[in-house]
Amino acid sequence: MEDARLLDGIRNRLAQLGRPGVRVIGVSKTHGPERIRGWLEAGLRDFGENRQNEARDKFPLVPVADLPPERRPIYHHIGPLQSGAARQIPGLFTYVHGVGSSSALEALQTAAARHAERERPPDDPERWPLRFLIQVRLTDEASKAGGFSPEELAALREIPETPECRFAGFMTMGPADGDLAGARSAFAALRALRDARLPGGELSMGMSGDWELAVEEGATMIRIGSALFGQRAGGPWRPG
Repeated sequence: MEDARLLDGIRNRLAQLGRPGVRVIGVSKTHGPERIRGWLEAGLRDFGENRQNEARDKFPLVPVADLPPERRPIYHHIGPLQSGAARQIPGLFTYVHGVGSSSALEALQTAAARHAERERPPDDPERWPLRFLIQVRLTDEASKAGGFSPEELAALREIPETPECRFAGFMTMGPADGDLAGARSAFAALRALRDARLPGGELSMGMSGDWELAVEEGATMIRIGSALFGQRAGGPWRPG
């Protein structure tokens, strides 16, 4: 199976780098539920989406009833978190990678508390409580305006968390122009920041073009789209 071959290639390389435990997140945005099921059968468990409306329509259509709990998907929201969209996140996703402002974090934690009041969250520590990662802006690109600057993060002496929404680590992105030296610098800076603020926490960094550098610099999560799924399937996936 081609999917299994591609995933094995990444996992073999992780083993060669001495980091076999790095979490591979397949970026499934624009691809349909049947593709997620195919990757589940290939052994992938973690999937990333950045549009909550697409996820809301797609996730219930992924056939998982025949799978044991340890093989069912874990979903990651990987786009910048907008305060107005935070209410749709709990119950859809387990990890939120793009918390880039105090207002977005407050909205997410309010939404998680309300979700816990209305619904019975799963009795499954893999999926609840909700976990969030703080996005840090470590390049000078105007297009990467999302995220806390290091100075803004330093001014935030404590990162608040609640029983329903726990602080799990940090996320960043390398330069959009693919500059590998700049990417390595950003990844190393995030690791230093993590070591100072949350030793042992998650480091979400690295995508299809620079994930090996990210792993060398300490990534615990890598977000892989085209290297697994191929090119994006145009616009957002829609049912029917």
